[in-house]
Parts: sequence; C-alpha cells; structure tokens
Amino acid sequence: MSSNTRGTRISRRTAMALASMSVVAAVVVTAPSMANAVSGSSGGTRHSATQAQNAESASTAPNLRVKAANGVTYQYRRFGHPSADSVPLVFFQHFRGTLDSWDPKLIDTIAAKREVILVDNVGVGGSTGTTASTVQQMALDAIDFIDALKLPRYDVFGFSLGGEVAQEVALRRPWQVRRVVLAATGPQGGVDQRASDPNILQRTLKDNPGPEDYLFLFFKNTASSQAAGGEFLQRLGQRTTDPDAPSSLATRDRQLTAWSEWGIPDKSKLVRLNALFQPVLVADGESDILMPAKNSHLLAKYLPNAQLHIYPDAGHGFLYQYAVKFGTEVNAFLDR
Repeated sequence: MSSNTRGTRISRRTAMALASMSVVAAVVVTAPSMANAVSGSSGGTRHSATQAQNAESASTAPNLRVKAANGVTYQYRRFGHPSADSVPLVFFQHFRGTLDSWDPKLIDTIAAKREVILVDNVGVGGSTGTTASTVQQMALDAIDFIDALKLPRYDVFGFSLGGEVAQEVALRRPWQVRRVVLAATGPQGGVDQRASDPNILQRTLKDNPGPEDYLFLFFKNTASSQAAGGEFLQRLGQRTTDPDAPSSLATRDRQLTAWSEWGIPDKSKLVRLNALFQPVLVADGESDILMPAKNSHLLAKYLPNAQLHIYPDAGHGFLYQYAVKFGTEVNAFLDR
C-alpha cells in the first residue's frame, strides 16, 4: 500500500493531530505542586496527586495545569504506576509536537512500570507564554515547570528537539536528574543537523503537513517501516476527549530558530557533554534523515556513561515503529 493510499484512511482527528506535530524534527533544517493542578477542561475542578497518578492510559489521562514562578501556566498530563523505587519520568517533545503527538502505545508501555509526566513547554499547545527561540531558554522554561511540581528527583526523556532540551536540563540540574533517555537527537554543534535536501525542506516547512509528509520524514522508505508508520498514525486517533491545542506557526518559527542555532557545526561544543555524568540511553533509527544517527554516535562517544542502540529498518520515528520494544528497553534502563 502506498503512503498516499494509507493517508486517505487516517481519521479527521488524527489529521488534526498531525497538524500540531513535529513533522520536523526536521527543523534540523534551519533549523504549585500537584495539589494545585487543575484539569484544563473542567473549569477549575481540582485533581489530587493520587487521581492524576492512577490514570492508566495516555488516551484518557486528563489535561492538568500548573502556574509556575515565571508566570506561565503549563498544560501537562501525569499518570502511570509509580513504585517505591522509581522516580517520575518527564517527557520533552519534538518540534511542533504537543501532548497529543506522543504514541499512546509507547507511553503506556513505559507508564505500566512508572509515573510519567508529559508537558507542553512554554507557548506550545495548551501552555501559555511565548516559545523561546533558544534551546537553553527552553530548558530553563522546562525547569520552571518541574520546580512548580516540586519534584526533588526525576528522570528525563527527550525526543528530537526535546532531546536537546533534556541534555540542557540534565547539565543544569545534575543534583535532580537521575537518568536520561535521548531519542533521535544530537549534541550541540553536531554534524548534518541542518538538512538542505529540497524535498525534506518542503515537507518540513509546510504550514499544514499531512500524513504522507510524516511518513516520508519519520519512517524509512521500506514496506515494513511505512506500514509501521501507518499503524502509528492510526493510534494517534485513540484519544477522543480533552484534546490538546495545536502548536501555532509562531511557535514553529521560534523552534526553528532554536534548532538552527543548536545545529551549527562546532566541535568545541561537544566537550560540554563530559559534564553530563548521569547514565544515558541514546537511541535512533539507522536511516534517520532528520537527525542522522551519526549524531547519536557522537553522543555515545562524548557522554561519560552512555549506552547506544541503533534500531534497524527505521528512521526518525523509530521509537514509534518499535513502540513496545523501545518502551521496554527504556524501563529496563531506568530500573537498573
């Protein structure tokens, strides 16, 4: 089945979700505590920490809101199965991605073993404020959110642009960040992080990218990878209540600026990774056209305590193609 044919079978809700997602990580081109959390759609109905943490599905967890010291009200979802030995896992999303852009199969696989926290950073989706135009400020914004939840210790998971934010958070809060997962991302100053292929650029910079663009950018051009991509797009339509707001074009443009600056080749920036001493899981697809896997190899080389896994027959969206397998690997890594 061709990607165009598959795209015609995508639901309207999924198509709307796609408009808010990261068709880019391609941007590579230019690039109060839980007690005060309230549901974003309940007009002020309060949710206790226990209620939020017991939600068992990415498709049903309520939208929560918390106002941080920076004046921003962040929208997030907090659920899963925390244990006495685990800490919360905070997720940072890719370019243009919102709460609804995460694969529910991946998130639920991870949430079966621990508490997960998905967040819209400043100016993204349902969060207020203006999106930062540097990765460093995005990390500071993320830290303000974490401080608002009063998390003393936590793990971080960053995908693509979110992986850059995760690196900065871990560098700036080494006494809080316990372990790090970096998916399809790269170090500041890495290689080939600013795509120049006209086809990639055209699909990446669309105001309203469609399913066929996502399949091209995130999945390898093989029958098996494209089929997995089609299944992933169908899963995005599972959530039927309390959807997140899409990211704006202004947010897209500011994120592009941040990504472009991060991707300027500069070997001197790589030495910063020596200070990120926490255990790190680095992973990517072997045919990632947005953030070439050579950047994952650089991360593994310069990080003092990293393990590397490159998934076969996969691209930038390897974590969705191998949702259960990667989710299981993430849990095993965090449980060590």
